[in-house]
Amino acid sequence: MIRSRLFLATALMLGVTLANRQIQAAQRQPPPPKAGWTTSEAPTAINDPAYAAYDAGDYALAMRLATEAAARGEHQADTLIGDMYEQALGVKQDYMKAAEWFTKGAVAGDMHAQFRLGVMLAEGRGIKKDKKKAADFFEAAAAQGHALAAYNLAQSYVEGWARPQDMQKAAFWLEKAAEKDHAQAAYDLSSLYRNGAGVPKDDAKAVALLAKAADAGNADAQVEYAIMLANGRGVKKDEAAAVKLLRIAAERGNPVAQNRLARAYSAGVGVATDRIQACKWHLLARAAGESDLRLDLLVMSLKPDERQKAESLAQAWRQETAEAAR
Repeated sequence: MIRSRLFLATALMLGVTLANRQIQAAQRQPPPPKAGWTTSEAPTAINDPAYAAYDAGDYALAMRLATEAAARGEHQADTLIGDMYEQALGVKQDYMKAAEWFTKGAVAGDMHAQFRLGVMLAEGRGIKKDKKKAADFFEAAAAQGHALAAYNLAQSYVEGWARPQDMQKAAFWLEKAAEKDHAQAAYDLSSLYRNGAGVPKDDAKAVALLAKAADAGNADAQVEYAIMLANGRGVKKDEAAAVKLLRIAAERGNPVAQNRLARAYSAGVGVATDRIQACKWHLLARAAGESDLRLDLLVMSLKPDERQKAESLAQAWRQETAEAAR
């Protein structure tokens, strides 16, 4: 779950990664929802007492204040109440009540309520599933500048799950989301420009968007852009910068990044040669399914104490990552 300044938002990430895949019409069920929204989409002013209580973890007070605010016609409170019912914060979880409160806020024009109601409609959670209506509410929220709604709407046009497939409209809404630093939107839009799907083919813009996605934290973009930097393909060659990006993605658990980082340590590309670090990252990548015969041979060539150190470093990384995730 991605914690915003004010509250947790459930986002339906309907699309699949576009890069290196055929862009075609397909009827697919959306994957499970993921949470999060951009900080710029905070639902109300920072001095709102109900949201302040929520953010402080005092859900009983937040519910009382939000209920009073809702009675006064302050529709951002509808969204907060719906969120607490959906997330079971201070109240018993009740998807139907959550949907009712999101509906109140959505009808009143609150973009956050529109987005949340769209998610529930798309999933059929607390309300009858209706993907067309979900897309309508995503569009209403996106028109007000909601990045996640714009991204979800774009995916509906990519996959044709609620709107007819239209790559031009998909590109339009991906652009809107990317403008608000939605990393996945920038990454997907980069693929469209690279392939000339829905937009004119433009390699320079594709690279710029890929760099933006990498800078915004998209691990796949970080790996792709790092490889470009390492090879000097489409950008000025910078092996040190490539390794820096690979390390960021590798530390986040991306197995491709771990593999490429292991290769960099093995060959001394952009970083000092370090056989033990190379083997550490290879062991992690291999455990995640990223095989590499050349690095397997490197592991086999280590002395027993060297291999033990590499394995210890890999295990320490796993433990630190597990603890951080708790």
